[in-house]
Amino acid sequence: MTAFFDAHGHLLDAGSRQPDYPRVVCGTCESDWEAVLAHAISDERVIPMLGLHPWFVEGASPKWLPRLESLLRSHPVGMGECGLDFARKDTDRLTQEAAFRAQLRLAHDLHRPLAMHVVRAWGRILDLLREEGVPPAGTMVHAYAGSPETARKLQSMGVFLSFSGDILKPDRSKVRESLRTVDATHLLLETDGTADLMRVLERAAEIRGVTRESLAAQTRENGRRCFQELFR
Repeated sequence: MTAFFDAHGHLLDAGSRQPDYPRVVCGTCESDWEAVLAHAISDERVIPMLGLHPWFVEGASPKWLPRLESLLRSHPVGMGECGLDFARKDTDRLTQEAAFRAQLRLAHDLHRPLAMHVVRAWGRILDLLREEGVPPAGTMVHAYAGSPETARKLQSMGVFLSFSGDILKPDRSKVRESLRTVDATHLLLETDGTADLMRVLERAAEIRGVTRESLAAQTRENGRRCFQELFR
């Protein structure tokens, strides 16, 4: 098999190995944006993404958004990862939402693909995507962990859904059910720095009842469509 695509990873897992297939590497805060750009310059298989992750919104500098916009305007990069994470009770939801709206609008204005992080905020993500619109250059949810019903709603809006090594865990039956029902044209697979892509691919193919070869080819084609502005 030669047709692989890793839809989501980070610098922490990019330096130790150099897989021979396209992969998305996301910056999550101001301190790693330049390093992601440098990594993409050194490896043509890397699709760089820059964003402010919801975990880091509250500690961001006052000028994070102008700096992010400047980097996106001057480099061929996507937006992300960004999104909403309401797992903690003390989370400042309004600040997260404001940062996510700003990045959604940048993705629209600059016609860049968008990678989203969503934890315990599915209803609100759907609301904001309806209000702001789904960026047409390609939009994905990484490490999808929502219900099959939410997956159908996102797919109807044109959003790609990426599944991580969570599908390997015995207690993640809901995630496997969502993977089983996602339309093939909106499916992606990822490592997220915690799993081997081949293991994720093999398990996903088993769950969906297809061959590894066909699933690898399908997810690579989906990656090309989702990240068409940056795919090399």
